[in-house]
Amino acid sequence: MKTVYLRRITLAALACAVSGAFAAPASADAAPQRITLDYSKGRCGQTVLLAHSFTPTTLEITTSDNFTDDAKIDMNGQRTPLPDTYGAQTTQIDLGTPMPGVVPFEISGSEWPGSAGTGCKGWIIIA
Repeated sequence: MKTVYLRRITLAALACAVSGAFAAPASADAAPQRITLDYSKGRCGQTVLLAHSFTPTTLEITTSDNFTDDAKIDMNGQRTPLPDTYGAQTTQIDLGTPMPGVVPFEISGSEWPGSAGTGCKGWIIIA
Protein backbone atom coordinates (compact mmCIF):
# COMPACT_ATOMS: atom_id res chain seq x y z
CA MET A 1 0.00 0.00 0.00
CA LYS A 2 2.80 2.39 0.85
CA THR A 3 4.46 1.86 -2.53
CA VAL A 4 1.26 2.91 -4.32
CA TYR A 5 1.17 6.23 -2.44
CA LEU A 6 4.90 6.73 -2.90
CA ARG A 7 4.56 6.07 -6.63
CA ARG A 8 1.62 8.53 -6.90
CA ILE A 9 3.50 11.25 -5.01
CA THR A 10 6.58 10.71 -7.17
CA LEU A 11 4.55 10.87 -10.39
CA ALA A 12 2.68 13.98 -9.19
CA ALA A 13 5.94 15.72 -8.28
CA LEU A 14 7.44 14.78 -11.64
CA ALA A 15 4.35 16.08 -13.48
CA CYS A 16 4.49 19.37 -11.57
CA ALA A 17 8.20 19.77 -12.26
CA VAL A 18 7.72 19.12 -15.96
CA SER A 19 4.78 21.54 -16.12
CA GLY A 20 6.81 24.28 -14.44
CA ALA A 21 5.07 24.35 -11.09
CA PHE A 22 8.38 23.87 -9.28
CA ALA A 23 10.44 25.87 -11.76
CA ALA A 24 12.26 28.95 -10.59
CA PRO A 25 10.14 32.10 -10.81
CA ALA A 26 10.52 34.11 -13.99
CA SER A 27 13.18 36.75 -13.67
CA ALA A 28 12.01 40.33 -13.59
CA ASP A 29 12.38 42.43 -16.70
CA ALA A 30 15.81 43.95 -17.13
CA ALA A 31 16.14 47.41 -15.66
CA PRO A 32 16.19 50.14 -18.31
CA GLN A 33 19.60 51.46 -19.23
CA ARG A 34 20.71 54.90 -20.28
CA ILE A 35 23.75 55.68 -22.30
CA THR A 36 25.18 59.17 -22.27
CA LEU A 37 26.88 61.36 -24.83
CA ASP A 38 28.34 64.82 -24.17
CA TYR A 39 28.26 67.44 -26.93
CA SER A 40 29.99 70.76 -26.24
CA LYS A 41 31.46 73.50 -28.45
CA GLY A 42 30.73 71.48 -31.57
CA ARG A 43 32.54 68.33 -30.39
CA CYS A 44 31.48 65.01 -28.94
CA GLY A 45 32.94 63.75 -25.68
CA GLN A 46 33.14 60.22 -27.12
CA THR A 47 32.35 58.52 -30.41
CA VAL A 48 31.88 54.91 -29.31
CA LEU A 49 29.06 54.11 -26.89
CA LEU A 50 28.30 50.66 -25.46
CA ALA A 51 24.87 49.22 -24.61
CA HIS A 52 23.35 45.88 -23.66
CA SER A 53 20.99 44.21 -26.10
CA PHE A 54 17.40 43.26 -25.25
CA THR A 55 17.24 46.00 -22.60
CA PRO A 56 15.06 49.13 -22.81
CA THR A 57 17.54 51.88 -23.71
CA THR A 58 17.55 55.67 -23.67
CA LEU A 59 20.30 57.80 -25.19
CA GLU A 60 20.87 60.99 -23.20
CA ILE A 61 22.78 63.75 -24.99
CA THR A 62 24.01 66.51 -22.69
CA THR A 63 24.56 69.64 -24.76
CA SER A 64 26.45 72.67 -23.45
CA ASP A 65 28.22 75.67 -24.96
CA ASN A 66 26.34 75.19 -28.23
CA PHE A 67 25.66 78.54 -29.86
CA THR A 68 24.05 77.40 -33.09
CA ASP A 69 20.43 76.54 -33.64
CA ASP A 70 21.03 73.98 -36.39
CA ALA A 71 22.80 71.28 -34.34
CA LYS A 72 21.14 67.88 -34.66
CA ILE A 73 21.75 64.18 -34.26
CA ASP A 74 20.89 61.79 -37.09
CA MET A 75 20.40 58.17 -36.11
CA ASN A 76 18.34 55.33 -37.60
CA GLY A 77 16.73 57.73 -40.06
CA GLN A 78 15.57 59.92 -37.18
CA ARG A 79 16.75 63.53 -36.86
CA THR A 80 16.58 65.14 -33.42
CA PRO A 81 17.51 68.81 -32.88
CA LEU A 82 19.93 69.73 -30.11
CA PRO A 83 19.38 72.90 -28.08
CA ASP A 84 21.12 76.24 -28.61
CA THR A 85 22.38 76.64 -25.06
CA TYR A 86 25.11 77.93 -22.78
CA GLY A 87 24.33 75.73 -19.78
CA ALA A 88 23.96 71.97 -19.88
CA GLN A 89 20.67 70.65 -21.27
CA THR A 90 19.80 67.00 -21.79
CA THR A 91 17.99 65.60 -24.81
CA GLN A 92 16.62 62.08 -24.51
CA ILE A 93 16.11 59.66 -27.40
CA ASP A 94 14.27 56.40 -26.78
CA LEU A 95 16.05 53.56 -28.57
CA GLY A 96 13.48 50.95 -27.58
CA THR A 97 14.82 47.47 -26.85
CA PRO A 98 17.69 47.12 -29.32
CA MET A 99 18.94 43.89 -30.85
CA PRO A 100 22.69 43.18 -30.99
CA GLY A 101 24.47 45.22 -33.63
CA VAL A 102 25.95 48.61 -34.39
CA VAL A 103 23.95 51.83 -34.67
CA PRO A 104 25.80 54.69 -36.39
CA PHE A 105 25.02 58.27 -35.41
CA GLU A 106 26.11 61.68 -36.65
CA ILE A 107 25.90 65.01 -34.87
CA SER A 108 26.22 68.03 -37.09
CA GLY A 109 26.02 71.77 -36.68
CA SER A 110 27.48 74.87 -38.23
CA GLU A 111 30.76 76.41 -37.14
CA TRP A 112 30.59 79.50 -34.95
CA PRO A 113 33.29 81.73 -33.39
CA GLY A 114 34.90 79.81 -30.55
CA SER A 115 33.62 76.40 -31.60
CA ALA A 116 35.99 73.45 -31.53
CA GLY A 117 34.30 71.59 -34.39
CA THR A 118 31.16 71.02 -36.39
CA GLY A 119 30.03 67.70 -34.98
CA CYS A 120 31.12 64.09 -35.00
CA LYS A 121 30.33 60.62 -36.25
CA GLY A 122 30.17 57.64 -33.95
CA TRP A 123 28.67 54.26 -33.16
CA ILE A 124 26.56 52.67 -30.48
CA ILE A 125 27.75 49.09 -30.09
CA ILE A 126 24.96 46.89 -28.77
CA ALA A 127 26.07 43.52 -27.42
